[in-house]
Amino acid sequence: MIAVTAAGVLFGEPASADPVPVPVPIPQAALTDRAFGQVAEIHFQGADRIKAVVLSAEFVQWHRLHPNATAGKAQTQLAARKQLLDSSLTAYDVLVPEQDLLLRSVDILLGTPGGDTRTSPEITGLVGAVIGKTVEPWDTREELASGALRTAQWLRGRDDALAAVWSAVRQAGAANAPVATAWNTVLGAPVGVDVTSTYEELTQDPGLSHVDLDAILALRDDPVTYVAAAKQQLASLHAQLLGLSLEIRLEIGENNRKCPPEGPPSAECTAAARKAAEDRDKARQQTISDVKAGVGMVSTIIGFADPDAGKKSKVIGEAVLTTISAISKYAAAIAGRGLAGSIFSTATLAMTGNIFGAVMSIVGLFGSSGPSLDAQILAQVKALRDEVRALGDEMRASFARVEAQINTVYANMMAQFDKLNAAIAGNTAQITLVQQQVAQLGLRLEDIAATVLAAIGDATLHDARADINQYIGYLENFGQPIPTYGEFVGPENEFHLTATQLASGSAFVVPRTDADNPALDPTTVLNSFGEARSINYLARVASGRDPSMVEPATPVGNPTVWNLGAQAYSMLLLQNPTYAAQVSTSRAAQIEAEGTRIADLAASFGRPVDGNANGLIRGLIDEYVAATNELSTALAALRTNEIQARWEPDANGVQVKVLKNYDLFWDTDKPLAPAPAKADEAMVPACDGSRQIDRPSNVRYDLMSNMVQTLQYAYTPRLGEPPAGVRELPEVGYCYTPSWVHTRTTDNGGVIRSYGKLRLQIHSRFRLNSSTAWQNSRTADYTWPGEQVYHVYCEFFSCNNETTPEQALTQRWPSGRYTFASAATAVNNTALDTSLTPTLRGFLQARQKSLYDRVRELSTQVNGPVPTALKKMNTSARLLQAYTRLGLPNALDSDDVLSANLFGQYQIPVNMPTDAKIGNAYAKAGGNYALCGPAPCSPDTSRPLRDQVSLKLPCEPAVDSSNLPGDPLGDCLITSARSRANALTQRYETWADQMTAGLHRERVPWLNDTLTGLRITTRLTHAN
Repeated sequence: MIAVTAAGVLFGEPASADPVPVPVPIPQAALTDRAFGQVAEIHFQGADRIKAVVLSAEFVQWHRLHPNATAGKAQTQLAARKQLLDSSLTAYDVLVPEQDLLLRSVDILLGTPGGDTRTSPEITGLVGAVIGKTVEPWDTREELASGALRTAQWLRGRDDALAAVWSAVRQAGAANAPVATAWNTVLGAPVGVDVTSTYEELTQDPGLSHVDLDAILALRDDPVTYVAAAKQQLASLHAQLLGLSLEIRLEIGENNRKCPPEGPPSAECTAAARKAAEDRDKARQQTISDVKAGVGMVSTIIGFADPDAGKKSKVIGEAVLTTISAISKYAAAIAGRGLAGSIFSTATLAMTGNIFGAVMSIVGLFGSSGPSLDAQILAQVKALRDEVRALGDEMRASFARVEAQINTVYANMMAQFDKLNAAIAGNTAQITLVQQQVAQLGLRLEDIAATVLAAIGDATLHDARADINQYIGYLENFGQPIPTYGEFVGPENEFHLTATQLASGSAFVVPRTDADNPALDPTTVLNSFGEARSINYLARVASGRDPSMVEPATPVGNPTVWNLGAQAYSMLLLQNPTYAAQVSTSRAAQIEAEGTRIADLAASFGRPVDGNANGLIRGLIDEYVAATNELSTALAALRTNEIQARWEPDANGVQVKVLKNYDLFWDTDKPLAPAPAKADEAMVPACDGSRQIDRPSNVRYDLMSNMVQTLQYAYTPRLGEPPAGVRELPEVGYCYTPSWVHTRTTDNGGVIRSYGKLRLQIHSRFRLNSSTAWQNSRTADYTWPGEQVYHVYCEFFSCNNETTPEQALTQRWPSGRYTFASAATAVNNTALDTSLTPTLRGFLQARQKSLYDRVRELSTQVNGPVPTALKKMNTSARLLQAYTRLGLPNALDSDDVLSANLFGQYQIPVNMPTDAKIGNAYAKAGGNYALCGPAPCSPDTSRPLRDQVSLKLPCEPAVDSSNLPGDPLGDCLITSARSRANALTQRYETWADQMTAGLHRERVPWLNDTLTGLRITTRLTHAN
C-alpha cells in the first residue's frame, strides 16, 4: 500500500486500494535506436563524435534524396564528405567546445557543393540546439539573443539533437543495406560500431557494462518496481560519479599547489607530471562516457513508464556528467600550468562556463507545470549542488588568483541553487525568479570573458528588445507560428537595423577621435564604457602606438549591440524557415559583413608579427615596466626627501630641512649600522666648572655606540617642521672629570701626607633633548702611574696644602693628552643603549607607518611623481587587458597563467579606482602598525607584507633587482610587478608561436559563433 501511494505521488495519479498494474510498453525500435546512439557516443570520442554526427546527419538526407544509390556510390559520397571535413578542420578547430565545432563543421559542408546539408532536418536540429531554434517557457529572450545562455542552451538541447541523428542513421541502415555498408565502412568500422547491430548485440558493448538493462526490463509488468529498479541503478551510477569527483578535486588541489596559476611552477610541475595527468583524464573521460551511456539508457527506460521522470533523470544525469567531465579536463589542463610553452585547452573560465550550463539545465527542470516531488531526483539535485559547492569552496583561493570575479559567479550560482529548496516545495513563482536570476549569471560569465556591456538596456534599443521578447520563441509563447509574413517582416527589419545601423550609433560607440585628446585617460574611458563600446577608440590608440595596426576607414559597430541584433536575426530565421526563405540573402550578408569587420578589427589587436607578439602588446608591457621603474624612483625619493628628512634649527633658530640616510627598517634582529657622527669640537669642557682642555684623539663622537649615533643623527619627535627657535632634537657632548686615586697616607710627627695618582675621565654624553638630563654613553678613563702628594695636613701647626685634580691636570695637560689618547680605557654604557632601544624602535616604526600612510594618500591623488607613475601603470595594464580581451580572447579563456597575471588576485599591480591593489597594499601595511605605539611592536621584518592580498610572502623572486624603493613593501611591489610582466611576456610569445604555426586561432568567440550561426542559418533557409 505504501508503494502504491508513493507511486501515486510520483506519477501524479490518485491512489487506489488495489490497482491492476499496467505493463510498461517497451517500443523496441526506440530502445534499439537509443542503444545504438549510446554505443556510438562511447566509441566516437572528442571531436570525432561531432564530426560523425554532422556527417551522419548529412548522409541520411543524401540517402533520402538518392534512395536507389548503390553501396559503392553511397560509400564514395560519405568518404568524400568526410575527407572534405577532415582536411578543412584545423588542429585548433578540433580543440574548441562541441557546439563551436558543430557549427564549424556544418559551415564547411554547407559551403562545399556535393552534399544535402541544407535540406537535412537533422542538421537543422543540430544547429537549432546551438543557436536556439526552440525556446523554453522560462527563458529570458533577451539573454538568449545576447548569447548569455549559449553553453546552457547547448547542454539542454544536445542530447535530443544527437539522438535524432543516431536514430535516423540506424533506421536508414536497418532499412537499406547500401547505407549500412557505406556508414559502417567510412565511419563505424574504424571505431568498432556497426549500424546494423541488434539491441541484444548493442547491450553487450563493454561501455554498457555499468548497467543491467535486462534486469529492469524484466520488471515491466509492475511499473512501480520497474521504475524503482531503474532508479536504483541510476543512484549507483551517480554514486560512482561522485566518488570520481572527490578523487578529481583532490588532484586539482595538488595540481594547484604544484602549478599555481600565477607561477612560477614548483619543481614538481613537470612535463612528465602533465603527461601523467592527461593520461588519467583520458581514462576518466572513457569512464564518464561509459557512465553517460548507462545514464542515457536507464533514463530512456524510465521514460517508457513516465516520460517526465525519464526526462528529469536524463537532465540531472547529464548535468552531473558535464560537471565531472569539466573538472577532470581542468585537473589535467592545470597540471602543465606555468611550464614554458605550455598551452591549455580547458582552464578555469571554460570549466566555470560548463558547470554553469549544468546548473542552468537543472534549474530549467522545474517549469510552469510545477516541481517534481520525486525524492530521488531531488536527492540527486542536492548531490550535484553539494559537489558544485565543494568545488567552489575548495577552489576559492585559486579562482581569486585567476580572475577574482569568478568567485562572485560561484557564490551567486550557489545562492540561487540553494533557493531551489524552497521553490521545489511548491513555490512556482519562486522557481521562475530563480531561473531568471541564474540566467543573469550567464551574462556575468560573458562579462568576465569579454566585457559584454549591458548596452541592451539603452532606450535606443527599446523596439529591438520588445521584438525579441515578443517574436523569439513565438510558437512557445503563443502556441502558433507568427501569423503572417507581413508581421514577420517587422522584427526582421528591427533586428537588421540593430546590427547594421544602431550598433554604430553614438549611444553605443565611443568616438575614435577621443583617442586624440590627451586630456582623456584611457583607463577612465575603458572603465567607464568597456571594451565593446570603446573598440574604435582602441583602434585609434593602437594605430598611434603601432603603425602596423591599421585603423578601419569607417568606424565599426559596438560588438555587443551587433551581436544582439545578429543573434536575434539568426534565431528568427531558424524558427520561421518559410518566411525566412522569402527574405533576400543580402540582408543577412549585410549583417555578416558588419560583424566580420568588427571581429577582424578585434582580432588584429592580438595578431602576431614575424612570429612574435606584436608591437602593441610588447610596447605596452615595456611601458608598464618603465612605469614601475618610475614608481620605484618616486617611492625612494619620497622616503629620502620626506620620511627620512629632519628639521634642524640653525644658529639663529631657523628650521632647516636636512636629508638623512639611515636604515629606516632596522630592528633588533640585525646589527645597527653606525650613523654619520656630529663634527667633533676641539675642546672638552669640565663636567663641573668652566675650564676646557684640548680634546684627545680617542674622544670622538663616531666612537659612541651606534644606538646613540643613530638617535643623535635621525631622531625627531615630530615628522613636520617645528616652530622657529624650538630646539627639541637629541644632543651629544663631552665633559671631563679629573680625580685622585688614593694610594697611601703617611704620618711623620703630625704631618699627614696623602699620596695618589691623577685620574682623568672624559665622558661622551647624550640626551634626547635639551630638557632631559645628560647621560654618559662612553667614558675614556686613564690614571697616570706616577704617585704624588696631593694633600698635606699638619696636626700641630699650620702647614696645610692641597693640589686639586684640576691643578694636577694643568701640570700634565696638554702634553699628557697623547698619553691619554694612547693608553686610556674606553667603556660604553650598554645599559643606556638598552634603555634607548625602545625609543629608536618606536621612532623607526612610526616613520615606517608614516611612509606607508603617505603613499596610500598619494595613491588617491592626481598630481606628483607617485600618482603620475601609478597612472602610467594603470594605462598600460588596462590597455593590455582590453587588447587581450578583444584580440586574444581564446588564449585568455584557456590560459590560467595569462588570466591570472592580467585579472587575478596576483595580477600585474594596478591602482585603478575600482581595483586599487597598490593603494590597498599600502593601506594594509600602514594598518599593520596600528598597535605599534606608544610602546613599539615586537620585531617583525614581514610586518609591511603581513596579510597582503595581492602580494605574496615571501615575495616573488626578482627578475630585476635594480632601482628598488628601499623598503620591504615597495621592493616587493616592484619586483612582483616586473616578475609578473615577465610572465605575461612569455605567455604572449607562446601564443604568438602557436598562431604563427597555425595551431591556434583568435576571434572573439561569441562574435564568431554568431557569425557562423548567421551564415549557416541563411544557407539552411535559402535554396540558393
